[in-house]
Amino acid sequence: MGKIDPLRAANLSEEVTEEVGELMDYNLPPGIFCERFHRAVDAAFKLKYKGLGASVTK
Repeated sequence: MGKIDPLRAANLSEEVTEEVGELMDYNLPPGIFCERFHRAVDAAFKLKYKGLGASVTK
C-alpha cells in the first residue's frame, strides 16, 4: 500500500479492532482482557495487512 494517510490508517485499525472485539470474552478480568485484546489485534492486523509494518501499542 505504500505510505498511507492517517485517516486510512485509522480505518484499517478500526476494521481490525471491531473484528477482534466481536470474538473477545468480556467476562475476563480487565488486565487479562487488555493483554489478550492487544495480542489478538496485533496478530489480526499483521495477518490481514501483510507488509504494512504496523504494530499495536498500549
